[in-house]
Amino acid sequence: MTPPSALRTVVLWAVALVALAVTLFPFYWMLNTSLKPATEVFASPPTFVSAHWSLDAYRTVLTDRPVGRYFVNSLVVALGTTALSVLLAALAAYGLTRFFPRGATPFVLFLLFTKMLPETLLIIPYFRLMSDLGLLNTYWALVLAYSSFALPFSVWMLVGFFRGIPREIDEAATIDGAGAWTTFVRVILPLARPGLVAVALFTFLIAWNSYVWALVLTTDASMYVLSVGIANMVGEYRVQWNELMAAAVIAALPVMVLYALLERHLVSAITAGAVKG
Repeated sequence: MTPPSALRTVVLWAVALVALAVTLFPFYWMLNTSLKPATEVFASPPTFVSAHWSLDAYRTVLTDRPVGRYFVNSLVVALGTTALSVLLAALAAYGLTRFFPRGATPFVLFLLFTKMLPETLLIIPYFRLMSDLGLLNTYWALVLAYSSFALPFSVWMLVGFFRGIPREIDEAATIDGAGAWTTFVRVILPLARPGLVAVALFTFLIAWNSYVWALVLTTDASMYVLSVGIANMVGEYRVQWNELMAAAVIAALPVMVLYALLERHLVSAITAGAVKG
């Protein structure tokens, strides 16, 4: 390796490591604060590595505070939203690309146009609708609301994937005696797996991180999701920062685990989308 190329490699590695440190430091500080005793949180100068790390804050938020209940609520809502959105988006994308190919583009553009509207404009209509249906303070209220916001982008993404699957595959399945539903479930969905995974991850993140809609559509403390529950841990005169950071770490773990497990499929989805233009 020549000196200029070696220097270039060293510079690239240095920039990458700095960027990695900047990215990971907030999470490390959150984790470090959650493991500190309350008396050390405001120590000056701050301790970057505490000698008194403990899990007391985690035990407190899981026993004395209903963070466990908030976690279950978030999980139910996120999984329900993901399942419903992926199912509806896959059906819509398959129908548009196979039965209405000429109308697919205008319809998808119309769906994307709806994403330009600020969600805050829909708060009162959604609240009235859920109230009239008797769905306030239920999982269904949040699942339906989040699904409606995730569907436009999900349909748009899956339309691109289904267009990349040759229609000759459908015709071959029909010749073999498969109906439209059998072809969709047993042939098309397995081929579109990277796209389905990307849509599922996108939808899960929307439902898991959303705050405003959970705050509006749930007024019963037992139905709070993690984002609302953590926000309510900030008191008017006092904040237990180690407990707050412990709850934040618990909220971040599922997303990190999902990325770790689905990284291969997500990279495949991004690569496939890039190749298809």
